[in-house]
Amino acid sequence: MLTATRLAPCDFVAPLFVRAGNNVKSPIKSMPGVHQFSPDTAIEELKRLESLGVASYILFGVTDATKKDATGSHAHNERNEVCSTLKLAKGAGIGMVAITDLCYCEYTDHGHCGPLTSSGESVDNDRTAEMLGQQAVVHARAGADIVAPSGMMDNMVAAIRAALDADGKTDTAILSYAVKYASSFYGPFRDAAESPPQFGDRKTYQMDFRRHEGEALREAQIDIAQGADMIMVKPGVPYLDILKTVTEKVAAPQGIPTSAYHVSGEYAMLKAAAANGWIDEKGTVLETMHAFKRAGASFILTYYAGQLAEWLQ
Repeated sequence: MLTATRLAPCDFVAPLFVRAGNNVKSPIKSMPGVHQFSPDTAIEELKRLESLGVASYILFGVTDATKKDATGSHAHNERNEVCSTLKLAKGAGIGMVAITDLCYCEYTDHGHCGPLTSSGESVDNDRTAEMLGQQAVVHARAGADIVAPSGMMDNMVAAIRAALDADGKTDTAILSYAVKYASSFYGPFRDAAESPPQFGDRKTYQMDFRRHEGEALREAQIDIAQGADMIMVKPGVPYLDILKTVTEKVAAPQGIPTSAYHVSGEYAMLKAAAANGWIDEKGTVLETMHAFKRAGASFILTYYAGQLAEWLQ
């Protein structure tokens, strides 16, 4: 009766990795229970999740190496894996909220989050922001309800909002990865999305975890001012303090929902510990999700979405 935080299946967003092909359901070794799907098998998985009460999903494209290039042009192909899955899901009558990841690391041959500058040493921020607007329009036309830019480019939200509005997609919402740290917890995701950087790292555009919370507050405020409808803090558990501070000081006073991403490394650690009998998996995962809610998250992106829904039912 006096519980302060509660969980429901609709609190969770299920990430799905989609690749070309038919009847593909390929397990990801570093993320037990998670798979790469072809569009047809992704639809079956979405039907299963919807039946459990999971209300939304986010799609990440997995691009064949032969389709990758320096600019990630396959991201703009209206028949790529993400767009094909969106169209199939809408055609199948799936009522879940469709979110798509906006980035280029899965589509570029160098694995960075946008085209590089002429020196080839860093991402061209302004060109990438403009291209993200184009990618957002492609996704919105295919059926995305929400687009989620994850590359941490300056002014990306403004460029996306302007492009969507110019195309008449004024109702397509933006979930900004506003506070995303350069983290070691992303390793398994890069296996799943086949998108590790081929040189260097992403510390020039993702945030330094050694910095004070003031930078996180500023990043969140900028994205909200540019038109973000909701924002995210990523990774999850190591940044609960940031999630709480951003929610209380920036997002909540403006009526903006915040979310947390329980990332691949966090998921993989829990799975490994549970497989070894070192933790009670269900109890530990539920405790973790309550921590996100207690810190202020309105919803949580997690690879445990389906299992959580089963446990809560």
